[in-house]
Amino acid sequence: MTIGFHASEFECHPVQYEVPEGEAPPEPGTEPAAMLEFRSGQNLALHIPISMTDAEGMMGAFTQAEPMRQQLPPEALNWQPEQVGLPEGMFWVLTPQLVGMSVTPPQQMPDGLVPYWTVAFQDADESHVQVSVSDAMCVSIIRSLAQVAHGEFGPSEVTHEDDEV
Repeated sequence: MTIGFHASEFECHPVQYEVPEGEAPPEPGTEPAAMLEFRSGQNLALHIPISMTDAEGMMGAFTQAEPMRQQLPPEALNWQPEQVGLPEGMFWVLTPQLVGMSVTPPQQMPDGLVPYWTVAFQDADESHVQVSVSDAMCVSIIRSLAQVAHGEFGPSEVTHEDDEV
């Protein structure tokens, strides 16, 4: 199963992790260090707990995708997300158990322009959540991942699509 949405907000929160009594601690760098949060309006949220090691891997995915990014027309650079149109009172919070992630840059396809970055997260049950993000939000994501990967992470500001980076 695949769920996809356009992210209108991104935020990264530090998390505290406690080892349950009687369990061995995880390998250093693999314990949860931050929570990535993507939102589409007020009705849909995606929460992804990540470790320092996860953050390094995610930064590598963005680094691999960047050279594939093509020169885009101005309408692609000005792309804005469409918020999920769920009925008022209906709220989805997705929290997949992250086992993989990929990044696809904006690009011209044979059937038209894809003006946004697609960040896809794979869950342990092989389902996927695909999040479409703007260039500006992509920069905020990479900055947060770098802070988490280097152990410099603290509370972040909420990034809204109308913020300038």
